[in-house]
Amino acid sequence: MKYFPLLILLAAGAALAAGTARPVDIRLYSLHKLSAIALETEGAVYAEGRLLKGTARVSVKGPGVALDGDLKAGPFKTLRLSAPGGVWMSGPGLPRRRYIGELAFSADKKKLKIVNSVPLEIYIGGVVTGEASDLSQPEAYKAQAVAARTYIIKRFKAHAGEGYNLCDSTHCQLYTGTGNMSKKALAAAEATRGEFLLYKGEPAATFYHSICGGRTEDMTSVWPYESKPYLVSVKDGPPGRPYCAIAPRFQWKTKIYFTGLTRLARSSGWILPDEQALGLRVTRWGPSGRAAELELRTQRRPVKFSATSFYHDVGRRAGWQAVRSTFFRVLAGKDYVLLDGVGNGHGVGMCQWGAEGMARKGFKYREILKHYYPGTETGHD
Repeated sequence: MKYFPLLILLAAGAALAAGTARPVDIRLYSLHKLSAIALETEGAVYAEGRLLKGTARVSVKGPGVALDGDLKAGPFKTLRLSAPGGVWMSGPGLPRRRYIGELAFSADKKKLKIVNSVPLEIYIGGVVTGEASDLSQPEAYKAQAVAARTYIIKRFKAHAGEGYNLCDSTHCQLYTGTGNMSKKALAAAEATRGEFLLYKGEPAATFYHSICGGRTEDMTSVWPYESKPYLVSVKDGPPGRPYCAIAPRFQWKTKIYFTGLTRLARSSGWILPDEQALGLRVTRWGPSGRAAELELRTQRRPVKFSATSFYHDVGRRAGWQAVRSTFFRVLAGKDYVLLDGVGNGHGVGMCQWGAEGMARKGFKYREILKHYYPGTETGHD
């Protein structure tokens, strides 16, 4: 991704903020347990109303946090920074990221808690950058911006009990700040400013994924949620020519030896410690043709579990590229199984590479959204 010049980013940010002033509070580094973080200022940054220059460090000190650098202060119950110019954060094992807006540092169970408050549309630009960085078409970016904005509105209070709205991981939506925010992502946020999807007057649950593999999946075949008429299985283009076929690694194969399958099944609690995996097969399919239920054979019995559980457990232990979706068939080998699959992700809602393919064929972003979320309508904040 190209870095967006600071003055352009700030000017665009001001325009977006004027259009949608609603702030969003995001927990930063939410998947990391840290007790300190390094700061590097860029432009105007204020700590408790005082100008902060150069580098600094915020660390947990007892029940509060302390600031060490050009300014030394604390401990505070909550240290507040205002960063209209931007501040870079980094530390051992942490990705270096840049943030603007308001930042609140506090101690939470002896660990550092960082909450960033930014205008909604700046956040949208960051989310689109993080979630759709491998796409290229402006209309696909716009579709992603509307889906992301709707998802935020739907989940705005997801972490309200913890003192913020959303986390910065894919549990909510991936947000890595403004340091690598792309021009296309910010332009998509501006072009669709305040726009979101409705179903019967309520914000839709706009799930999305990377590659559907030719057909999206019915939500109820993936998660035990109440059925939603706009989250049903839809064809991704003409038969044999899905829109998302242009995606890199559209097809994939993974070989899993019985020894590894045994370890996975034991750690997941599917089989007992003395049982061994001797075979795997699909016993039920979803509307799209994805595996819905799997059966593992041991020396004593067959064990059934959901394909979604298998997908998640393999992903957590072996990485998300090992089994990229549940859209696979199982081929048996002598001491292994071969998963022959297509797609990447859970398959529900908008296919991001499908949106890219539709955009390349001339479809506009609202047409893309209606295709993947049938029955929804556009609304404005």
